[in-house]
Amino acid sequence: MSTALAPTQPRTLEVPAEALHAFSPQTQRELAAHVAELGRLHPTGRVDAIEVDLGALPLFTAEIEASRGVIDSTTHFIVYDRVEGVDSLRAQGLYAWVLGTALGRPMVQNTDGWRLIEVYDRGIRKTIEEGARYHQTKQGSYMHNDAVNDVDPIDYLLLSCGQSAHIGGESILVDAKPVHEVLVRHPDVLAILTQDFWFEKRGMALSGETGFFRSPIIRYTPEGEPLVRYFRTYIEVAHEKKGEPITAEQRDALDFFDAVLDQSSVQYRIRLERGQTLVSADDRFLHTRTAFYDRFEPREIDMTVDEADEANRYMFRMWSAK
Repeated sequence: MSTALAPTQPRTLEVPAEALHAFSPQTQRELAAHVAELGRLHPTGRVDAIEVDLGALPLFTAEIEASRGVIDSTTHFIVYDRVEGVDSLRAQGLYAWVLGTALGRPMVQNTDGWRLIEVYDRGIRKTIEEGARYHQTKQGSYMHNDAVNDVDPIDYLLLSCGQSAHIGGESILVDAKPVHEVLVRHPDVLAILTQDFWFEKRGMALSGETGFFRSPIIRYTPEGEPLVRYFRTYIEVAHEKKGEPITAEQRDALDFFDAVLDQSSVQYRIRLERGQTLVSADDRFLHTRTAFYDRFEPREIDMTVDEADEANRYMFRMWSAK
């Protein structure tokens, strides 16, 4: 008598060991002391206004340079473990600012010139479809890159965890390379995705500047490596505002693309815990977050006075360019 085999269930990709980095004890002590000194010198005010002296952090900068190749050339992402002695929300923000500065030049993320953004649910009633930016809400399931609202792509996306969600809130990462391998087998879809689409400079357009630009979803490095720029909602809204709605052919291609991105076989899942920091090569990876449930009702959080234990899911985001 034969026994029917259960169908094999696809699994998400396993995070390779090289993508997990714990700083040495000596580096952690150096970092914690430097962050404490920055906190003493700058107890209030915007963290991203602080000048960082990387020369004071030789052990830290050496470890960053030693691990940079993982982001640039191999897995294209890395998770730095928590630093002992960096405990408060503001201290985590200061550490994130130092880390993002060590990676490269911090990039502006809004018209106010902010280069460090707090990502948490503020309880606003406006949705992404209605014009809210992703970092202000708890909406999930939007696979995207971060700097899709800026003409100039960024090299590194940094997401540092000041407090994790009570339940859920995983980061889902999708490498563009295996996705592209699927698209190559469907040249009609790939041909559409390499054409220009409208993008909106949501939250980034300066006064007197056009709020839209055109870019392909899939483009290539001079060496032929695939790069990606994608946030479907931003694209569709941009096309509507420009009076050029997405065509049926484009919609079919986007539906196909979304279906590929949604396959567990091309996804990594990482739940950042308090103190951990994820850095990815932004134009080589797409990401989103799973649904999450917070400890408290959403509210405005002030990292200079609020304790981490009193906060909901709370992340710091930076964009850095080499």
